[in-house]
This record gives sequence, structure tokens and C-alpha cells, in this order.
Amino acid sequence: MSPNMILNLGLAFTFISLAIYISNKIKFSSIPFLILVGMLVGPHAPEVSGISLALVQRTESIDLLSRLGVLLMLFYLGLEFSAGKLAATGPALFKGGTVYVGLNFVRGLVFGRLFFQNWPEAFVVAGITGISSSAIITKLLVDLKRTANPETEFILGIMVFEDVFLAIYLSVLSGLLFSGGHLAAWDIIPGIALIFLFIISIIVLGRRIGALLEPRLSIKSAESFVVIVFTMLLLTAVLVETIHIAEAIGALLLGLVLAETVHSKRVIQFITPMRDLFGAVFFFAFGLEIDYRLFGNAVYITLAAVLMTVLGNIFTGLLASWLAGYKARRGFNVAFTIIARGEFAVIVASLAVTAGVSQVLPAFAALYVLILAFISPVLAKQSRSFYQAYTRVVDLIPRPGVSSGKEN
Repeated sequence: MSPNMILNLGLAFTFISLAIYISNKIKFSSIPFLILVGMLVGPHAPEVSGISLALVQRTESIDLLSRLGVLLMLFYLGLEFSAGKLAATGPALFKGGTVYVGLNFVRGLVFGRLFFQNWPEAFVVAGITGISSSAIITKLLVDLKRTANPETEFILGIMVFEDVFLAIYLSVLSGLLFSGGHLAAWDIIPGIALIFLFIISIIVLGRRIGALLEPRLSIKSAESFVVIVFTMLLLTAVLVETIHIAEAIGALLLGLVLAETVHSKRVIQFITPMRDLFGAVFFFAFGLEIDYRLFGNAVYITLAAVLMTVLGNIFTGLLASWLAGYKARRGFNVAFTIIARGEFAVIVASLAVTAGVSQVLPAFAALYVLILAFISPVLAKQSRSFYQAYTRVVDLIPRPGVSSGKEN
């Protein structure tokens, strides 16, 4: 590793520390500050009095730590639950997850068609606005200490649902953008079926797989234990990527399996510091890629998309939660926690540019993600207040056969 690379990494952690310090001082989520600081000191940083603020480059070492951050955050979330718990919610999860993902995509498709006037761009916008950020949502659940809440099982299920949907969406999008719009169903159905079968098998058989792993992880040495678990995490990520499942979902599935063992608390104890360290790098690295100079042409459509996403996601989140059997209070936690959008939005926009569809979409995606990164922690934190406001409104509505307590 060259001295310049070490200097670059040292500067990155200096700014990461500064962002976290500021967020702690004002008692706000660190996510938007990490993204914003990354944007202000990264390759696309502004100039002040002719002096560039571009102090940190996105190198391979930062990319590696960033990817590890996502893996560890999703792995931790899986450890807080278990494959057995997730499987037990199967029918309810299927109804709620299908409605949530389906309505979000249709809403984005209509929005994209309305603002961009053609179907290829509308299809891209539907992907940008329809898929939640598993990394940001996981960080919010940890920050708000909601990982043990019952409704978080449903949020986990939605993440898995979205990953299956992503396999379908990316296959169709690639065909739409790069093959002249010609795409045969038999080209994508086998791959989708394999992904779906793999995920369902892990969830259903998680308890048995955990039972097989449990005696093999009964290791006294802390060093050996943490190295073996970390190796399992990396190998799982490699395995799932070979069948086109997001490596982060692979980490989540491994966490669900290990949660079935007696070693889950020990694993959590070891990986929590790494989760916090590398997770911060992920959000900072995400900011390094954002070019603020492109925002100008996309401000109005982005603000409209943010409004559409917040209002639409609250509706679909509440509806999906109700279908999954969660009461209003739990439903509000779900609806206000899964609003954030993330790295996938920028990836989809970049694909569209590569295919020559639109030059506005990257700026739209980056600004859209950044605004939601600031809004979503506030909404998630205040979900209880929104629920209380809802109950007060409901109490004011007169109901047939119920006396108001007033005499005529």
C-alpha cells in the first residue's frame, strides 16, 4: 500500500469522524452528514477562492471497506432475528410484500411517464423511486433501537422481496435498454426461479442449517471464532453473487441462519464494532460519487419525486402492514422507516446514461437520494408522533351508535 493511499484513507476517516461528531452534537442521524461530507471533499468537490476541496479520492481500499460495511450491516440485522421467525410470517409477508413492491413500482412508472414522456425513461424512474435502501434502513433500525421490534421482521421480508424483484427488474431493464426492446421471457425466467428457490430454501431450512453449523462453531478461541465467521460471511457473498443475488441479501440470509444457533449473541458482540466502522465508510463513499454541479437541471422533478415517494410510501407501507396483520402503531413504524432510497438508484441511472437514454437521470437520482437521506431519519424517528396524531383524528370522527357524551 503506497503512502498516498494511506494518506487518502486517513483523510477519509478524519472526515468520517467529523461527520459523526457533528451528527452526535445535534442528535441527528449520521447518514446524511456522512453522504454530504463525502460529496464536499470527494472528486466532485467545489472550489473555494480557486482552491479545490477535493481531498479524498474513491480508491479500491475505500470501495472494499464500503462493501464490507453493507455486508456487516445486513448480517447484523439478520442476527437479530432468525430464519424460523421469518418463515413463520410467510403468508402474511407474501401478501404485504407483493402489494408494497408492486404499488411502489407502478407509482414510479406513472410518475416517470408523466415527467419524462417515454416508457424507457419511465421504467428507469420506477426503479430509482421504487426500491428502498437496505443499508440506510438497517442503519436507522440500529440507531433507533428497533431491531428487536416485531414489525422489523416485516421490514426484513420486504428487503428480501425487493431483492427478488430486482433480479426481475434488472433483467427486463437490460433487455429494454441494450437489446432494442426485444426480450424473451424464457431468457430471464430460469434465473429468476433459481434466485427465488434459493432464498426460500434458506429461509425455510434455516433452522436445520443452523443446527448443522452450531457444533462446528463451538470454538473457545475468540480469534479463531471471529475469523471463521468473517470467512463465512465473505464466502456467502461470493456464492450468492454467482446466482445474481445481491451480496448484502446473502449476508442477511447468513445472519438469519446463525441466529438459529446459540452463538448468535457472541457473533453480534464481535461484529458490532466492525459494522459501525465500515458502515460509516459506505455512506461516506456513496457521497464521494455525487456531483453537485449536475443538480441544477433536476431540482424541480426531484422535489416532485420526493413528495411522491414520501406520501406514496406512507400509504403503501400502511396498506402492506395491514395486509400482513400488523396493527396501526406497528404499521406506522414500517411505513415511516422504509422511505429511504440509496445506492441502487444511482446504479440504475448510470445504466440509463450508458444506454443513451437520458443525461438528467444521474443528477435526479443523486439529489433524490440525498434529500431522502435527510428526510427519512426524521420521519422514522417521529413515527410514533404521526401515529398519535392519526389516533387523535380517528377519535374525532363520529361513529354510528356511539354517544358523544353531550345532551341535546
